[in-house]
Amino acid sequence: RWSAAASASVDVLDAAKLAEIRSASASLRQAQASLRAASSALRFSLRQAFSQLLFAQGSIEVSRNIRDLRSRGAKLVTLRYDSGRESKGNMLRAKAQFAQAEADLNQALRNLRSNQKALDRQLGLDEFAAVVATGALSALPAPPSSGDPAEVLARRPDVAVQEAAVQRARAALSAARSALWPSLSADYTRGRTGASEFPGSAYSWSGGLTLKYSLFGAGPTSTYYAVKAAGGRLTQAEQALRVARGQAVAEVESAWASYAGAADQVAVQRALLEAARQRNDEADVRYASGLLTYDNWEIIASDRINNERQALNAELNAVVSQAAWEKALGKELGE
Repeated sequence: RWSAAASASVDVLDAAKLAEIRSASASLRQAQASLRAASSALRFSLRQAFSQLLFAQGSIEVSRNIRDLRSRGAKLVTLRYDSGRESKGNMLRAKAQFAQAEADLNQALRNLRSNQKALDRQLGLDEFAAVVATGALSALPAPPSSGDPAEVLARRPDVAVQEAAVQRARAALSAARSALWPSLSADYTRGRTGASEFPGSAYSWSGGLTLKYSLFGAGPTSTYYAVKAAGGRLTQAEQALRVARGQAVAEVESAWASYAGAADQVAVQRALLEAARQRNDEADVRYASGLLTYDNWEIIASDRINNERQALNAELNAVVSQAAWEKALGKELGE
């Protein structure tokens, strides 16, 4: 005899499968949040490496200006010593300071190459390339506040990771409770049988419902302890989420405060540098004419040199602080 049949079945009720789907969905959200966290960290690393290269390039210019300043000072003190109006100790000190400025310039040139390699590594380049950073080492003005806490939490990838962990823990609790529920499935089969093929054969069909319940093995006793353990893990995940939220708000507030302070300090250092340059120009004239002693003149010159470096450091600190604040906000690549 000849026969042909087709069967179909569907799960009408299966609590374990529903919990499995919810767990997979939470795992996907957790992986996406982890990707966002990696993107935010990479954005900060790239910004920091680029800013360090800009700083290294600016440091060379500042070191060269200081070297020229010390060179002029050493020549001036030497002329005064040769004319009998300056001591030998001051002349030797001026020459030593010029040598120190030369050494600082050479070190700045070495630091440039080191920062170029650091940026190449962040860019993922296999071979070293002497890249040049273009742009200004300056940060944007800090906002008046750190932002709405609700918006901050919505953007933080680490909070999203922990939220997904809570969802996975809830799915695990549902999976543990699923053993208390029976599973229901429906089956349907339709076929034809006869002494010949279509269309002479006769139709036949069958259908039914299957209800399953585990009484032993994964029964009520095992389920009780599984539910208690899953409930404990859910409580732990919820508390970790609470800690992550509080830590995120505090981190953003701290990063914003550092950013605002660094931005304010840039303006202060610029004003101090302008004043130091003016005082140094005036001191050069007074020292050359014999109206200012070497010690006082050296104090003013050293103050200018310190402010030259501090102003550049303040610019770098503001840019890095801005990048750290944006990382705390959860900004990713492309934002």
